[in-house]
Parts: sequence; structure tokens; C-alpha cells
Amino acid sequence: MTGRVTVGASDAATLAEISGLTVGPAAGGPPVLREASLSLSPGQVLGVVGRSGSGKSSLAHSLVGHTRPGLVVRAGTIRVAGLDPFDRADARRLRGGTVSFLGQDPASSLNPALRVGPQIAEAVRLRSTAAGREDVRARVEELLLSVRLPADRDFRRRLPRQLSGGQAQRVALALALAGRPGLLVLDEPTSGLDPVLADGMRGLLAEILRAGDRAALLVSHDPAWLGSVSGDVIRLEGGRIVGRGSPVAPSPVQPSRASSAGGAPGEAPRRAPAAQPVAADGLFVRGLHARHGRSAVLHDVSLTVPAGSCTAVVGASGSGKTTLARCLAGLHPRAAGSAEWRGDGTPRGRGAPVQLVAQDARGALNPRESVSAALTRPLRGVGGRSARDASDEAVRLLGLVGLEADVLGRRPGELSGGQRQRVALARTLAAGPRVLVCDEITSALDPETAARVLDLLDELRRTLGLTVVMVTHDLAAAASRADQVVVLDEGRVVEAGRADRVLVNPRHAVTRGLLAHGGGPVLTVPK
Repeated sequence: MTGRVTVGASDAATLAEISGLTVGPAAGGPPVLREASLSLSPGQVLGVVGRSGSGKSSLAHSLVGHTRPGLVVRAGTIRVAGLDPFDRADARRLRGGTVSFLGQDPASSLNPALRVGPQIAEAVRLRSTAAGREDVRARVEELLLSVRLPADRDFRRRLPRQLSGGQAQRVALALALAGRPGLLVLDEPTSGLDPVLADGMRGLLAEILRAGDRAALLVSHDPAWLGSVSGDVIRLEGGRIVGRGSPVAPSPVQPSRASSAGGAPGEAPRRAPAAQPVAADGLFVRGLHARHGRSAVLHDVSLTVPAGSCTAVVGASGSGKTTLARCLAGLHPRAAGSAEWRGDGTPRGRGAPVQLVAQDARGALNPRESVSAALTRPLRGVGGRSARDASDEAVRLLGLVGLEADVLGRRPGELSGGQRQRVALARTLAAGPRVLVCDEITSALDPETAARVLDLLDELRRTLGLTVVMVTHDLAAAASRADQVVVLDEGRVVEAGRADRVLVNPRHAVTRGLLAHGGGPVLTVPK
């Protein structure tokens, strides 16, 4: 690997040490991480905060010998237990047993073809001293119980697709703990969870981190959680470590200058004015049923999203939010019912009038494809444009989402999380939709970047007349951005209405529970 770090002598009091680490694009260009240095001792929990693109993930990944595609280590040294995580032989000795990683989507680390028990058992055999069948089974049961999951035979025989989101996260945590690692690297492991599950996962991780002498590097956007598990936090800006101290609440988020939805610093963003709905215009969902295999997931869901408005869909993990989003975009088959756009009859292009912006922008974009190719392909295939017109339109679309034309030559791995999300949004706009269905598109972003993406959606509604369905577990965002809120529970609509009624004076116990786990009453909703 280009720029492979050099291993120095190990200090018995130091478990991990990074010195002068610089990481940047292999082809040249500004580094994403600049001369970073830190050390971790057994029992120490070090928090990492910073905006999207500040280098947090690059710092965390370096401890397990990984860089994003297109990036290389240019300078610096890294030692974990005296070994070099970028050396293949050392990495085999380190991973799982000495250091384990839990990322922004832990459930993606599960093998979809292996049942829970055998999957954890395999990790135990590879990463621990347990040898006999009974020893391995006992360790599997111990791990499941330690992450607050059932250890019975029925649960151990489940496949990952048969788990709820929270269960999948905890199984992934059990895998990470299988080898009793001395160092846990946690990169926003709760970012994709609803408030109820996120609270549970944070409590579980805090309990694990407080036990024993395990060290941890914890990347999070949640200063309250960092404060509960760590008294030591480093802050990154522009790839540099710019401060170190105790966790503090983030400064008020200021909306971007391009936003029409911003208020004064510290105020909740104001919703973009919705277009005056016409009775016959909008997205109409009637009696929608959907299944996953033999299991019913959505039951008789009906809702109306007036043209030009924003509707937020909220609910606990497993309530059916993502399935509803995919049904609206025609990506999941409907067992019964209908979802129909009624307006001027056609999208701006030749694509479907309802388009999905997925939660995982990294997964939605081809890692080997440049931004230019990602945008021009739908413009030519769906929009029917010539190569030159498609290139010009790609530049215009990037401008709409607040990105410069120099992004066109980059690949997804060379972009920050916020940049990837904007590229994914631009690609969706290339199909000329009337309705954007946004599935948790800010869940992996820091608060400031998330606010700017939401500002962008407000601006697109205003300038392009788009209608937005926003699937989210961020109740403050739902309160400040949506005209109406729909609450799902076990695939059914249990409450729906104006945002300023549902999220301020909820009538259903499910809504009250979501608000309680979201930190209490939601901010006063702008009229």
C-alpha cells in the first residue's frame, strides 16, 4: 500500500497510538486527514466530534488498517498493541481479537445467508480460545445475553432478514465482542436507528464501555452521550485536530445562505411555504398493503400528500416506514391498494413521477463510477439528452444541490457524507420527478450538515415545486420542516395530521412514546 506506516516500539501503557497521520486521495489533492496524533490507554474512551467531511471516519478507520476507496496514508505512524494495522500479517493478528470496528450500519456486517448462532459461533472460533463445541455454544449464548438478546435455540436459528433493526445492530455488536477485543472503534453506530432503538443501543454501549479495561474510540454527533461515557473528546475541522477537552453541546446550527427556510441563529428552521394544494393534485395512497415473503408489513395504509407540501413519516424501527417509501416509489410490490400521483400528469423527464432518495447514499452510488457518469447516465437514458446536453445538465444539477463542477471527476469514496447525499439527490433530480421520497437521508450526517440538506429540500420545493415525503426518526426535523405527520406502528397508520398538532399534542401512545425517547416535547412548531 502506498505510504504504509512504520511500526515503532510498543509502550506497555499505551494500547493504540497515532502520530502525524495524513490521509489523502491517491491521485493527489488536499488531504482529508492532516497530521493527526492521539494515544489510547486501556480503559480510556476517547470521543471524536466534527462536521461531515472533517476526517472523523478516516481517523477511526485507520485504527483497523482501512481507508476509503481512492485514499491512501501519505505520512505518519500507527501502532495498535505495537503492531501495524496496515500490514497484512499484523492486521490478521489484530482484527477481532485486539481491535474490533462497529460502523454507521453495523447490521450490514452480517452474512445474510448465515443464521445468528452459527454466525457468532464462527467469529468465536476465529477470534477466541474457545475450542470445543460446548465451549463455543456457551460463549455464543453469553454474547447474546450480554447484548440483551434471547439466547434460546429459536433466536439462534434466525436469519438476519428475520431480525428487527435493533436486533440486527445488537447481533453485529455481539460479533464485534466475540474475540474480547481490547479496543473498540465505534463510528456512529446508532445513526440509522429511531429514537427508541438509538436510546437502547447507546445505553447498551455505555454499559459495555464502562465495564473492564477496554479502550474505545467513539465517533458521535451526540455530545450528551459522549459526556456519559467519556470525559475526553477531540474535535476535527478540515481534517485537523483543532481541540481537545470535555464534551460540550454543539453550537447552534446556522442555515446555509442559499436557504429560504432559515431563521436567526439558534432558531428552529422555518418550513418552506408549501404551494397552495389543489384538491386533485398530489400523491394519493389508498388501502395499501405490502408483504415481505409471507409476513404482512403494511396494513391498509392511506394518506394524501398535497402537491408542493412535505409530509413526514415517523415510527419505531420495524414499523414499515422504509417499506412504505419503497412502495411509493414502485420499488416494492403492493399486495393490495394503490399509490398514485395526480397533477400535471407527467414528470419533467421520462422517469416515474415518484423517485426515492435512499438512506445509504454510499450504497446507492456505484463506488467505481464517477459523479459525472452517475448523473449523465439517467439524463441520457431517462431524459433522452445528448452527451453534451447531459454534461451541461449535470453541472446545473450539482449547482442546484450546492456542489461545484469539480466534483464531477470524483468517485463516491472521495466525497464526504454530506457531498455523497447531495450527489444522490442530484441523480434523483435527473429523472425529473414530481415527488421526492426521502428515506432517512440525514441519519448519518452531523447536525449542521443535516440541517443544510434539509434546507436544500426546502429550497427545491420552493424553486421546483416538488412534493416531499420525508421518512425520518428526527422528530425535531419533522416538526420544523413538515406540513403534516404520519405515525406508523406495526405497519398501520396510528395517527396523522398537521405537524403542529401531532408533535405538540399527540393523541396516540405510540406518538407519545416516540416523543419521550426523542428527548421530551418537540420544539414549538412554526405556524
